[in-house]
Amino acid sequence: MSIDRKWKYEDLTWPEVNEAVKQKLIPVLPVGTMEQHGPHLPIKMDKWTATEIAKEACKKNPERLLFMPPVSYGFTTHVMDFPGSVTINYNTFIDYISDILKSLTYHGFEKIIVINGHGSNMIPLELACRKINLESTANISLASWWGLTAVDKEFMSKWRESKFPGGCAHSGEAETSLALHLNENLIQMDKAVNEEYGMNKHESNFEWVDLWGQGPVSMISWTSENTETGIAGEPLLATKDKGKMLFDESVSNLIKWGEEFHKRKFNKRKDHHTSKPKSDMPG
Repeated sequence: MSIDRKWKYEDLTWPEVNEAVKQKLIPVLPVGTMEQHGPHLPIKMDKWTATEIAKEACKKNPERLLFMPPVSYGFTTHVMDFPGSVTINYNTFIDYISDILKSLTYHGFEKIIVINGHGSNMIPLELACRKINLESTANISLASWWGLTAVDKEFMSKWRESKFPGGCAHSGEAETSLALHLNENLIQMDKAVNEEYGMNKHESNFEWVDLWGQGPVSMISWTSENTETGIAGEPLLATKDKGKMLFDESVSNLIKWGEEFHKRKFNKRKDHHTSKPKSDMPG
């Protein structure tokens, strides 16, 4: 099989990796975690969603995108009161992601896309990507699967019925719909309940949370302080059809971003010091 038809990084031989670099393929790294998602969804949700969306995009556009093996564990300390969640120290996580990205840049890949499936991964993932920006000439882009559905400002109105904010905070209408689309046999809808997340009950203009946004003030808290079931939202409004809409929109926009990213020309960094720095840059 030629490199032109392979879309999985792990299926390449080392000469084919050289060819992938030559063809300027863009590795797509899905990152999730193992985290409780209420009594109705599997703990693999965040890894599952990011992986399947990245996989489908790479399958559909192998001339541009290259699917990387997913990262299954992330930063989820705040959810550890619920059995099943697995967390990685944030420094370890940042270093681990950085090493994956730096390995790819070392082999010659100039552009990489990181697709995230877990909200609390975003800050350490951004730090990992910024670290590579400091240490290489590669360009790294980072997006969440739900962020990819926000490109079309009218899209949400086509599927969402739950309260905003809050109806899609965690294991709610969106994630449950997506899970039903991916494999409805794994989903225990008879155990799903609607539960409003604790901080959203205040109806504050400052502190609120949803997959598609959050208030200007962040309260650092434990998930168990805010929910009895591990649910934050309205999963009872979920449908398989909504899940397909979310999946297709994420995949379509990931492919579109891959094309735009490929064509994008980046300005070179400019050092404006008038004297040579006397030490390495901190960080």
